[in-house]
Amino acid sequence: MSEDNLEEKREKALAEVKMYQSNDWDLIEETPEYFMLKRNKQSFFIHLILAIFFWWTFGLVNLAYWYMKNEKKKIIK
Repeated sequence: MSEDNLEEKREKALAEVKMYQSNDWDLIEETPEYFMLKRNKQSFFIHLILAIFFWWTFGLVNLAYWYMKNEKKKIIK
């Protein structure tokens, strides 16, 4: 691949990263091959409500909620 093509792909990926960052995603890792982004849509209030109403699940409902609301996105350069 030519140097111009690689630079063009990097710029395109960087523009996509900036778009995600403007929508509350955090850049957690950058390598020569990809950018790794993460977004946490959880709410402490919801965790508290789940803990109160589903105490008998020993935190499994809270753990499931955490897993569902954590999002990761890998943008290949």
